[in-house]
Amino acid sequence: MKKDKKILGVVFVVVLWLSMMFGGLAFAQEKFPSQGFTLIVSWTAGGGQDMVARGLAPILEKNLGQNVAVKNTPGGGGSIGFMEAMRAKPDGYTIVQFSPSISILPYMMKTDVFYTKYDPIAYGGYSPGSIMVRTESPFKTIKDFLDYAKANPGKVRVGNTGFGSIGHMLAIDIERAAKLKFIHVPYKGGAPSFTAALGGHIDCVAAWVGDAYPLVQGKKLRVLAVTAPVRNKFVPDAPTFKELGINSEVITGYAWAAPKGIPKDRMNILYNAFKKSLESAGFAKYADDQGATITIKNPEEYGKFLVDQDKFWKELIQGAGLDKTQ
Repeated sequence: MKKDKKILGVVFVVVLWLSMMFGGLAFAQEKFPSQGFTLIVSWTAGGGQDMVARGLAPILEKNLGQNVAVKNTPGGGGSIGFMEAMRAKPDGYTIVQFSPSISILPYMMKTDVFYTKYDPIAYGGYSPGSIMVRTESPFKTIKDFLDYAKANPGKVRVGNTGFGSIGHMLAIDIERAAKLKFIHVPYKGGAPSFTAALGGHIDCVAAWVGDAYPLVQGKKLRVLAVTAPVRNKFVPDAPTFKELGINSEVITGYAWAAPKGIPKDRMNILYNAFKKSLESAGFAKYADDQGATITIKNPEEYGKFLVDQDKFWKELIQGAGLDKTQ
């Protein structure tokens, strides 16, 4: 009986090895791409990440020669979409859009999601974080805001896009860097937080320039300062926090990855298609309309960036006492 079990075990290992080997050969021999793609966006339709995906998809289709269907899978702070992508077949036809949430989630909840379980394809650019106020606000400059916040600790109401969200982390980082104390007011997404700011229900909102760009253009909201390393061309009058001696450079990135194990030749095809699409005049205009800055990183560069981001977000979340995994 023991001998039979041993033989069965050996047979199982051999079969598994053969299936993996010939499965890989099948991937290698199959023309790529030969079918449509699914681009998973882990947030609701109409948000900043979704708008970037839908602006890029038709350009990507031309460069891949196949349909690219954007699939919204909101929920769980992005974890539902990330999990779906992680469990998909690593054949190159499932792509997931990344944001800093991929680095934040593992420290905010119990989840299997972790950036090392994906193969990075490309990083496309970013939108800077900012402190925004309604036009009628008494805070006309970032100095007005900082002076008041320092003189009134625990009184400034700062809206964000939800507890544990990237917008919440943005507010926490500004609070940390400027040595302030805010009242954090979470909302279910960017739009409700902007509405609250416009209605005077909160003093300001910590948000991404790209997400509120139409309201900024329409002079409904005013950007006091940005967290980018340099001034943003869309709001050139707004200083960076760095200029003020405040070390806060949190940005929200737009990037893409695939399930772990995608063949290298297919990865090269995908990256080249993304690079060409991101460099296109059509996407440059779209990025301008969204207030985003294009900065392309290849798979290796983006992989190294993810390592740095994991360290940054872990330290910030733990420093704020919000780590739910300890």
